[in-house]
Amino acid sequence: MKNRVFAAGVVCLMALSGCDKSDSGGKSVGADSDLNFTEEIHNWPLFRGDAQMQGRSQEDLVGPLEMAWSYEPSVATAEAIAAAKATKTQTKLPKKRWPIEATPVIADGTVFVGSQDGRFFAINLDKGTEKWTFTAEGPISGPGAVFGDHVFFGDTYGFIYALDATTGDEKWRYETNGQIKGGVNAMPVDGKLTIFVGSEDNSLYAFDATTGEKLWSHETDNLIVSTPSIVASKQAIIFGGCDGLLHVIPATRDGKGEKTEIEIGSYIANTSPVADGIAYIANNSGDIFAIDMESGETAWEVKTGNEFISSPAVNDTHLFVGGPDKRLVAYDRVTGEEAWEFRARRSIDSSPVVCKRAIWFGGMDARIYSINPEDGSELWSYELGTQVKASLAISAQTLVVCGDDGVVYAFRPEGL
Repeated sequence: MKNRVFAAGVVCLMALSGCDKSDSGGKSVGADSDLNFTEEIHNWPLFRGDAQMQGRSQEDLVGPLEMAWSYEPSVATAEAIAAAKATKTQTKLPKKRWPIEATPVIADGTVFVGSQDGRFFAINLDKGTEKWTFTAEGPISGPGAVFGDHVFFGDTYGFIYALDATTGDEKWRYETNGQIKGGVNAMPVDGKLTIFVGSEDNSLYAFDATTGEKLWSHETDNLIVSTPSIVASKQAIIFGGCDGLLHVIPATRDGKGEKTEIEIGSYIANTSPVADGIAYIANNSGDIFAIDMESGETAWEVKTGNEFISSPAVNDTHLFVGGPDKRLVAYDRVTGEEAWEFRARRSIDSSPVVCKRAIWFGGMDARIYSINPEDGSELWSYELGTQVKASLAISAQTLVVCGDDGVVYAFRPEGL
C-alpha cells in the first residue's frame, strides 16, 4: 500500500462546524410518549449512529422483540393522487409502494427516512404516526442526518436538502452534478456547523449548515457513494471512493492543508468506521484493512473475495462485517484474526448495528437477526416477509427497520 500526499491548492473556502446536538445521548422520546424506560434513551441521528460511523448503539437492545407498529405510506404522493382524480387518470397511479433502501435516522422521538418515490417522511417513534412528509425532486436512497434543528439528506437527482426537523419546511437546497447516494456528516470547528456530503460528480462538498452556502469542494477521480467519517484525533474527514482510494481531508476553515490519499486497491461502496484512531475499510474486491490514521500505515489486511456493500461495525474488541457470501464475520480489531462467523440464508447487504449483548441486521432473506457478539450464535430472528437492504436504527429500545415493500417497521422488547 502506498500513500500519496499532496498540498492543497486553491480548493475553495472551508468553514467547519460546531454541532452540539449531534451527540446521541440523553434525549427524550417526546411529551406524548406512552413508553416507560429504565435506562437512558439515545438518538441515532445519522448513518451508523455517530460521526465516526461505528454502527454501535449506546442502548443495549436484546430480544425477543415484537412488532410495535408499521407505517405504510400511500402508493403515491398527495399531489399525484389529487392530480389523477382531477384528470380521471387514477388507473395510472402506482399499484404498489416504492422500496425504501435508505437507512432511517432517529432524533428526539422522530424517525426520518426517504423513499425511492422521492418522499421524505418524519414518523413518531412511539406510535408510528406521520408527522410530516416532504417531496424531493428525485428518489432518495441515502440516509438523512439530524444536526441541531435541521435534518439533511440528498436525492439521486443531485440535490442536497436542509429541512426544519420539526415542521419539514425547506430551509435550503443545493444542486450538485451527480447522484447523492451517501449520507451527510458534520464536524465542530470554531463553533460553526458545516455539513459534508459526497456526490457521484466525483466531489466531496462542504456547506454552511445554516445558509446552504457552498464553502468548498474536493474533486476525486471517480464517484463517491459513501458517507464520510470523522477522525477526531486528526481533525479530519475520511471517505472511500470508487477511485480505490481512502481520502483523508483536513478539517480546516479555509480548505488548506495537507491531503492524503491511501491506496485501497478497489473501489469502496460502503462507509468506513473509525475507532481509537484506526479506520476499517472493506472494499469491493473483498479486502478488509485496518489503517492507522496517524501514520497511514496498514495494521492488518484480510482477503475474503467478497464484494462488500454492507458497512462494517465495531465494538471495543471486534470488527463485524456482513457480506454477499451470506456471512456475518467477527474479526479481532488488533490482529485481524477471524473470531467467528454466522451464516444467514442469503446475502447480507444491510449494515450491522452492535449493542452490548446483541448484533442486529436485516437480510436479503427477508429476516431480521439478533446475533450474540461473543460467539456468533443466533439469539433471535423474525421473518419480515420482505427483503431488507437498508441498515437498521435503534433508539428508545425501539428497532426501526425499512423494507423493500416500502413499509417502515418498529420492534420493541415484549411487554414494553
